Amino acid sequence: CEIVGPGFRVLDTLRVDTTPEFPAAPLFPWDVKMHQENGDLYAHGIFALNLCGIAADGSYAGIEKAKYDEFTQGMLKWCHPDASKRRFDGMSLRLFNAYKPSGKPFRPTGRATVVYRVRSSDCDMYNVLFQARVPSMMESCHGRHDLLAMYVNILNSVRPGYELTVHVLHNEDSALFLCMHNNGIVLVAFGHYGVVRPICQEEIKMGSVPGTRLKLLKFLSGADTPKPPPCAEYDLSLL
Repeated sequence: CEIVGPGFRVLDTLRVDTTPEFPAAPLFPWDVKMHQENGDLYAHGIFALNLCGIAADGSYAGIEKAKYDEFTQGMLKWCHPDASKRRFDGMSLRLFNAYKPSGKPFRPTGRATVVYRVRSSDCDMYNVLFQARVPSMMESCHGRHDLLAMYVNILNSVRPGYELTVHVLHNEDSALFLCMHNNGIVLVAFGHYGVVRPICQEEIKMGSVPGTRLKLLKFLSGADTPKPPPCAEYDLSLL
C-alpha cells in the first residue's frame, strides 16, 4: 500500500473503493483506492490472497480450477468492466507483474539484526498475524517514523509469542525486512521512507521470488558467506 496524498485528521472519513480480479486459480487479488472527503486520493495498493481448501486432516492448499470457478462465479460482476484496466490474467499470476520495473536495483548501505516478539495485538481474531500491523512491527525493528509505502508478504502463519529474528537491509529511504522463525522465513516486508514514490517490481521480487530472498538470507545469516553478486533486484556492494 502506498500513501500518495496529504495526511488527514482524526475522525475524518476515507472512502475506500475496491475492485477484485479473478484471473485464475488460486489467486484472488484486489485493487484498493482510499479517497479523502474532498475526493483526493490518499493511498492505493494491491492486496492478494491464495484461495485455499482445507482437507480432513486439517492441511490446506490452493484450490483447483473447478472449485475456484464455483467460488468466484457470483463475484465476477465486480471486476473492472474494461479488461485492459485489470492487472492480472491467467498467464500472469505473480504479484510483481502488476508493478512496473524501475530499472534500478536496491542498494543498501547498512544492515542490522533485531529480535521481535510478536504481540497478541499484532494478530487478528483468529490469533494469526494481521497484515496491517506489520508496518508498526517493522518500525520497532528500524527506527524510521516516516513510512509512506510498504510491501508485505506473509509466507507462513505467525502467532502471538513467536520470536522473530529480523534481518534489515536499509539505505536513506528504503528498507528490506526478512523475518525468520524456526530457521525459516515467515514474513518479508519492504518499506519506503520520507519520499513519495511508487513501489517497483524489483522490490517485490526480493520478497516473493524464493531464490532471490534465500540468497540474501544465506548472506545475512552466515558470518563467512560471501555477498551475492549484483543483480536486477539488489546490489550489496555498498555494505
